[in-house]
Amino acid sequence: MTDKTESNSNFFKKNSLIIFFVLTYLITIISVMIMYFGTVVSIDILFFYISFWSPTISAIIVAGIIGGWAEIKKLLSGFLKWRVGGFWYFAGFFLMVGPLVFTLFYLLLGGEAPGNLGLTGGLIFITLINTIINGPLSEEAGWRGFALPNLESRFGSLISSIILGIIWACWHIPFYFIEPRMPFYIFIILVLVITILMTWGYNSTKGSLIITVIFHFSFNFNGAFITGILGLLPMTIFYIGGSVMIGIYVIIVIIFAGSSKLSRKPDSEMPFDIDKRKA
Repeated sequence: MTDKTESNSNFFKKNSLIIFFVLTYLITIISVMIMYFGTVVSIDILFFYISFWSPTISAIIVAGIIGGWAEIKKLLSGFLKWRVGGFWYFAGFFLMVGPLVFTLFYLLLGGEAPGNLGLTGGLIFITLINTIINGPLSEEAGWRGFALPNLESRFGSLISSIILGIIWACWHIPFYFIEPRMPFYIFIILVLVITILMTWGYNSTKGSLIITVIFHFSFNFNGAFITGILGLLPMTIFYIGGSVMIGIYVIIVIIFAGSSKLSRKPDSEMPFDIDKRKA
């Protein structure tokens, strides 16, 4: 290895987190611009998926540069960690079950459901697949697999979650130009809260990306199905009830798990370099 090559390698390793964030934003912004100004449907669809997969694409590129195929396999290894105990599957799906129970009580007490006159089995199936792919599967290797452990090697887990949550929420801003979304001032608060919960799940399962995918899917399910496809709740009621429920959930988690690691597991089981943080 020449001095120049070694210097470039050291630069990427030292600045890998910043490079990841910049590259992710660039891919998304360029993709959204192409969709916004584009007129060819097939091209728009291609860049639609590229935009949603940008965190994973960026993470694979940066991991490949700093460590080759071995680093890429390490990045994606979280998808193989599924034997983590039933509690963590329940914790992830609770983000979906909780709002469904709230919705049930709302309807039983006489609440009015907006409904969806165009509801079909095909629409439900397509929305379900999109809800799994566009977000949970397309983003988690980047946000949790790459960014989170790098942040946690430098900062406490709660602080890392807040930093990542803000960056993650702002990454969605370009999408507001091409599709209707909830008000950003509500969205960013919800993203910050779900990020903390996902860090708790990730750290407590030795870095299982399957668990973070479940958290992510359950979070997206609420908006896509409860207020969207199924039309079971008015949006305002959903915002109020959902905010209260998820707020209580995250407060209990922080008190129980602690802000330093957001986990009660020993240091040796953390999916990040905790010794580097202590140095």
